[in-house]
Amino acid sequence: MTLDEMKKVVYNDPETKHLRIPDVDVYKVFIYLQDRDQQLIKDGYKPVLKTDPYIEIVYEPTKEKEEEMRRLKIKKHLKFYDSEIYIQNATLAEFDVFNDEREKAFRLAQEFLDQYKRDHYMKGLYIYGKYATGKSYLVSAIAEELAQRNINVLYVYMPDLVRSIRQGMNEGNLEERINQLKQADVLMMDDMGGENMTPWFRDEVLVPIMQYRLSAKLPVFMTSNFEFVQLVDALTVTKDEMNRVKAARLIQRLKDLMTYVKLSSDQYKQG
Repeated sequence: MTLDEMKKVVYNDPETKHLRIPDVDVYKVFIYLQDRDQQLIKDGYKPVLKTDPYIEIVYEPTKEKEEEMRRLKIKKHLKFYDSEIYIQNATLAEFDVFNDEREKAFRLAQEFLDQYKRDHYMKGLYIYGKYATGKSYLVSAIAEELAQRNINVLYVYMPDLVRSIRQGMNEGNLEERINQLKQADVLMMDDMGGENMTPWFRDEVLVPIMQYRLSAKLPVFMTSNFEFVQLVDALTVTKDEMNRVKAARLIQRLKDLMTYVKLSSDQYKQG
């Protein structure tokens, strides 16, 4: 094809007809138009014509590739503690806000995301509510947003944590497992109180983790079906006064680490 023929194609195309193209760049633009019309995609990247400051063809990711890259980035910074339980693609924008409690939860979550930095400590959230009120979805949305910002988040499903700690004792790497929980930038603990609690697990695992994170000013998020008062009973395990005191001490650390938020599914707003 001659230069004049390529020019005719270029200057008849709606995307390029307004451009002033030096002869030396006509072939480049012509090739771009061919690739574009053939919907040529290379490894998830599509051709895009740039004209400023000079003519060049660059390859930008397709929407599908962008999503793949986003998920890989999240995977890099969001670790699951021996658990596959997780709500994928959760976003704060899709969290249902239809009553005052949920509005407060949304606001506090957004404030945390807006203000949190590694060198600027903020309390996490203790999110209480009955089954299927959106507790796990909310912390998942926060976790995903943080991971996209290169913040290392460790997501723990509490019933699986008990099993994992026992496994660590058997494998001789218990300290390593506990240090992961202590040192993550942000720790998310889902379904607190839903595990088979023992006094040893409460006093030798949970308390040191919470004390370390409180001293190091590292945020914790928790979800639970229990209010704090109910959680004291769940953590007391054996119902004697000494165990109740120890459970109450753990609850105090949780209160120091997190802001209490209640979620309900009631369709109302306060007047």
